[in-house]
Amino acid sequence: MNKNKFLLLFILCCALPLLLAKLVLELGWFNPGSSSRGDWLSQEVYLLPDAGKVPKHWRIVVVAEQCATPCQQALHTVKQLYIGLGRKQNQVQPVLLGQASLSDYPMFTQAETPAALSADLQQHIVLVDQRGLALLKYPLPAQAEQMAATAKAIRADLMKLMNYDRTSV
Repeated sequence: MNKNKFLLLFILCCALPLLLAKLVLELGWFNPGSSSRGDWLSQEVYLLPDAGKVPKHWRIVVVAEQCATPCQQALHTVKQLYIGLGRKQNQVQPVLLGQASLSDYPMFTQAETPAALSADLQQHIVLVDQRGLALLKYPLPAQAEQMAATAKAIRADLMKLMNYDRTSV
């Protein structure tokens, strides 16, 4: 193989992957953000006060002013999700943002609804970090059968967040 043929093959091997990547991006075949199952919030919303140095780094917040049937299903689902975390429970705190009786849910804490709460967070389950920043939201499903899929999505995203978290817990 002569020198020119080798140089041409070398350049082709380097340029071809770059050209294919550009083609994939230009034609829209790449779906960014497909690894998370919840909806990322488009703006910064501090839903809860800063937790400081407490070990509860992540909070699963059920946002519902009036706790009707979907809210009760969400509370039960988040309770089951919390119990299913096992040894990782010490990193998560379930919170209810609204008015409801929490006698059946001793692991929940109840927080005051902020005055500047946007309407698009109502009737949602929200993942909140230690600083109180809301990250992902999941709508409360109307049917109980859809709640299992929502819980699975929350668990998958929460486990990713906990595994990739590099802040001091």
